[in-house]
Amino acid sequence: MVTASVLASMPPADPLPLTPVRMLTSWTLDPVMLVPPAVAAALYVHGVRALRRRGDGWERHRTVYWFVGLAIVFLGTSSSLGVYDRVLFSVPAIQHMLLQMIAPVPLVLGAPMQLALRTLPKRWRNVLLVVIHSGPARFVAHPAVTFTLFAATQFVFYYTGLYESALRNTWTHDFTHVHFVLTGFLFYWSLLGVDPVPHRPPFVFRFLLVVGLAPIHILLGIPIMMMDTLLAGDFYLTLARDWGPAPLTDQHIGGAILWAFGDVSAAVLVGAFIRQWYRSDEREARRMDRQLDRVQGQSQTVTPWWLLDADDSRAEVLGPQRDSERTASRRHRR
Repeated sequence: MVTASVLASMPPADPLPLTPVRMLTSWTLDPVMLVPPAVAAALYVHGVRALRRRGDGWERHRTVYWFVGLAIVFLGTSSSLGVYDRVLFSVPAIQHMLLQMIAPVPLVLGAPMQLALRTLPKRWRNVLLVVIHSGPARFVAHPAVTFTLFAATQFVFYYTGLYESALRNTWTHDFTHVHFVLTGFLFYWSLLGVDPVPHRPPFVFRFLLVVGLAPIHILLGIPIMMMDTLLAGDFYLTLARDWGPAPLTDQHIGGAILWAFGDVSAAVLVGAFIRQWYRSDEREARRMDRQLDRVQGQSQTVTPWWLLDADDSRAEVLGPQRDSERTASRRHRR
């Protein structure tokens, strides 16, 4: 038990009543949730510095994305969300949306795999590439598989005994947090394709997966809103909490959060994908222009066939008019 308390810790099940002040000032420090982000931050900084020492650049916005993602993970697990996630159902609903839906996006946009491939020694770089393109990795990293894992995670968590176990057991509590972050990262990693990925499916297929996030959260949240029974009721009823909403009312609020938070996040992602699609079309058009410039060089542009008839007919119409104008000009000079 001493080892467990050193490596991992649980927030108390009887914290002080939640107030706006405590919402901003309450913190919990769990080593399992603090050490991995700290190591990830240190390794990322080391990689960026290694690139700069040898004269190579690294986009600053990638670094910003990476640390924004780590900051969201920290806030989701160590702020008041971590302090009250065993007391109120609505709190872990917000927490898990942050860990799975929001934090992985900037982490993926930080392109950690690109950074590793550019900074690792050649031997380890080859090992990493072999792992990425191995059979198991190709299966797990397929967007359809990552979408299934992403969608099934929350259903399994809330509709099985795993939720109550996470409220009671320290390691299950921390494992579920890590699992939410990893499944979210894997899904967006395979979907956005910022890093080298085993699969690059058509844009339309990836776009449909993003659109599919909205009905997933409808199916998840609305039944929880309509339940007359309490999830993990044996645990919540023993808390004897005398502040905040009643347990069942709080559960209904949590279901609404899962529904609304998921739909809003999906809508934002749909907008981002449409913007990415537009930019990719622009890049493709510029690439084609550069290719045509290389082929044509400085040669004279040939008039397209569909304009030849229009030019000839225009010459026929304007020809007599131009001849009469030239004759009148010569008479005027005489």
